[in-house]
Amino acid sequence: MISSLRRAVLIVLLAALALSHNSCAVIAWLAAQFSPPEKVAPEYQPARGKTILVFVDDVLNPVSYEPIKIELANLVGEHLLAAKVAGKTIPYSRLADLIASTPKFNLLAVSEVGQRLGADIVLYVQIDEFALRDRSARQLWRGKLRTTVRLVDVEAGRLWPTDRPAGHVLPAVETPTTVETSSTQADEITRSLAGQMSDQIAKLFYEHKRPRRPDWSPQDQ
Repeated sequence: MISSLRRAVLIVLLAALALSHNSCAVIAWLAAQFSPPEKVAPEYQPARGKTILVFVDDVLNPVSYEPIKIELANLVGEHLLAAKVAGKTIPYSRLADLIASTPKFNLLAVSEVGQRLGADIVLYVQIDEFALRDRSARQLWRGKLRTTVRLVDVEAGRLWPTDRPAGHVLPAVETPTTVETSSTQADEITRSLAGQMSDQIAKLFYEHKRPRRPDWSPQDQ
């Protein structure tokens, strides 16, 4: 059943269709709006039941706010468990303990980190850019996060992507610009960025649905 609001929108758009010089494009757009979501295949589907370590690293671009690594790692792990991509995940606290107790931790290979923590697979998330404030106006809050990911088997080595040595680059996520002065603003922005990015990362590894995206919209007229 189409809701009354969507029915009203449809009527208006059908009227616009009658006056349009690009009726075929309008029909295609309408079809997308009222079609069921499309299925999106995973970029890579690891073997089920494996223990996965989500290793969020900032060695190349040190972050100014450490909680982003914890929040992002925990949320990605939750998504992987919920989608049954992972049989088990390694708590971030164990990774933090290993980092603290290993003087030359940054010299360890990603696979070795996974081996030491008992993981089968490491989902390595490299932070390329992280900001809480607008670069052009430091008094304004504006969050941004960019990451690159790769999947590594602790025994066999790189699983995915095999054609991009640096890894798979994900689109940046951002939060709106605000002048909010709340003492919790950094935490709120961090949660928002981690929530958006963790969803993108996890969906690389399982089939999911998204709204259909027509190539044309009425705004193009």
